[in-house]
Amino acid sequence: MKATQRLISIIWTVEYEKVSEGKVRILSYTNTDPEGYTREKELAQCELIETEDRIVTHLWLKPYDNFDPWVNTKNVKEKYEVINPQHIFSYDPGKK
Repeated sequence: MKATQRLISIIWTVEYEKVSEGKVRILSYTNTDPEGYTREKELAQCELIETEDRIVTHLWLKPYDNFDPWVNTKNVKEKYEVINPQHIFSYDPGKK
């Protein structure tokens, strides 16, 4: 499964798998996934929740909304705990 986060003109795409109720494994997080750019309006919007050290602990999702691109506590629809917490930029798409 994939979700996107737009930051100005760059689209970050997170690929993840649900492993159990309320838990996901992040497979990749990159701004070079062409699918994120071509299917942005079809994919959920996401927010990766991080610690102060930039370790990802949770993934928040909501349906795509062009007029409300930010996922936050008021509009989040799904919340998942990340079972493989790592530094946000260490989810190498080549190591699925």
